[in-house]
Amino acid sequence: MRIRYEFTQITNLEEALHDTLLKFNGDLADCVVAVAANADITFKPCQISSPAQKAMGDEQAELEVDLPEFLRLLSGMVQMIDSHVRIMESRAHGNVIFDLRVVDSSFALVETDNEAILQALDVRLRGVRRSETPKGSGR
Repeated sequence: MRIRYEFTQITNLEEALHDTLLKFNGDLADCVVAVAANADITFKPCQISSPAQKAMGDEQAELEVDLPEFLRLLSGMVQMIDSHVRIMESRAHGNVIFDLRVVDSSFALVETDNEAILQALDVRLRGVRRSETPKGSGR
């Protein structure tokens, strides 16, 4: 299923994603989270940035982390402006469980066959207009 969330006002995407993934922490424990290179993400100012946060912010590098580290990153995020986040079963098995593309702070595309995760995100996400989009369409 592919869903488009158009941001109609200030959203809580990062918080909603964090809380949704935390709810499924047990099911996703062995998963790998990949953040594509050149992600435009704003973080809260902090005294000491994690190596993963530095890699994303300073180097604009692609990043692969486990779910607990990604949850820590989400906790420090202010806003995902342009980014692509993919949750896969493991490095060896590239089956994608959840795919999120945030485009220019105006909309996000979520693709997943896991209806429970999608429903949990829907419940937590505010400030958006939701619509289904056909797979393979960019907008």
